[in-house]
Amino acid sequence: MTLRGAVALLVSVLLVGCTTPRVVRLETGQGEPIVYIPPKNAKQVEVDEDAFRNVMTRLVLDMRFSLREEETGRPRVRLASWGSASQGAGHDYGAWCSRQDSPGECLTLLEGGFSFLDARARRQMALAFAWDGVWEGVQDAVQEVVNPLALKAMLTSAMAAYMFLVVAPEPVTKVVAVALTTFVLAYLGVDAFMSLVEGWQRLSADTERAVSFRELEDAGHRFGQVMGENGARVLILALTAALSGGASSMASKGPTLPGFASAALAAETQAGFRLSAAMAGGVRSISVAEGVMTVGIAPHAVAMTARGPDKEPTPGVDSTASEQLLPNQQPDLLPVELERARKLGVRPTRVDSAEFARYATEDRVKWVLTADGQLQIVPHTWRGLEISHAVASGGKPVLAAGEAELAVHGSTYFGIRITSQSGHYLKGASKVTNSRVVELGRRAFAQFGITFPP
Repeated sequence: MTLRGAVALLVSVLLVGCTTPRVVRLETGQGEPIVYIPPKNAKQVEVDEDAFRNVMTRLVLDMRFSLREEETGRPRVRLASWGSASQGAGHDYGAWCSRQDSPGECLTLLEGGFSFLDARARRQMALAFAWDGVWEGVQDAVQEVVNPLALKAMLTSAMAAYMFLVVAPEPVTKVVAVALTTFVLAYLGVDAFMSLVEGWQRLSADTERAVSFRELEDAGHRFGQVMGENGARVLILALTAALSGGASSMASKGPTLPGFASAALAAETQAGFRLSAAMAGGVRSISVAEGVMTVGIAPHAVAMTARGPDKEPTPGVDSTASEQLLPNQQPDLLPVELERARKLGVRPTRVDSAEFARYATEDRVKWVLTADGQLQIVPHTWRGLEISHAVASGGKPVLAAGEAELAVHGSTYFGIRITSQSGHYLKGASKVTNSRVVELGRRAFAQFGITFPP
């Protein structure tokens, strides 16, 4: 082989290695897994500083427990005394603690010297430094409500536990860990998530070899660069939501996070699943190995982008073409119902209209999914009179109908409960039909960033 040929071969091998795509395997339990290659260099959903601080404050306020420092009693963690036995590493750590807002509570295990730290403590200490790029924003947002140092310790511990599950050989099946992963994938994409896993593996190796406090600090900062400021904000928000109530809390509070609607759309193109279905329990397991992510997923949670144009969706779940329209079972009442709504000033509205806010603040709303896939809303009751589903549909057949309870926070909406309750369209309907209707409703609301807990 000539020198030129050898060089060309080497370059081609390097190019192939550098361009090896990330792969997502979606295992539905129905036939062969769906192999999906996400687009390269997908843009992350950005969480800006102001939105991050505002939402962080609200999440901490919603916590069911207090992280406030007690006025009396012994501090949770006391600063160790620094003797001659802990020169070097201890000296550096003591200097760092002295710069913190609460040096008397600065976490330390160095009374016996640096070598006393086990692998877990080393990783967590290094991880605490990874938040440095964004922690000022967290501290400013929460310091009037909680002790920032205690919150940092909780987030660091939760992040370490989560990453331990992610890099384990067994698939991640814990519900809260699966929920965290789906959020990260939706906001950051598969490439960034894989880089996060690789960065954590390097952090673990670096902390094992570290012989000084400075080396732990450097390892943490390197992992912080892997996360990036936006990635760190996303993780902090998701972890805080999880700490206040687990996966169910994430499902209800997820829609209040900045950029959630964009993340719901990004999940389909970046990871191949529908975020609304994932939050409702549609993702059962996730594992990562050698650049391949394997997702155990319900068939209805697979996005059309992952199925591909030549793959048929699961009948009765993802195909509107094969779904039967539901007729209005009380057509004789339609003229009276429409006239009543007209006198009350009630008319069907879309979720993205200004009028929707008037209805969403009521106890319940009624919704229909029209034959052409439009989500229409009317209040359940207005001025003491019930409004029928037929008003929302104009009396025409629909794909789905039901009721929903919503919560409103400023201009953000999130779902509390969704049902297939409708005497006009679903009286006597089978369990299968009712389940299908609820799933269609979930999907329709999710298009506007409104998701419901399982």
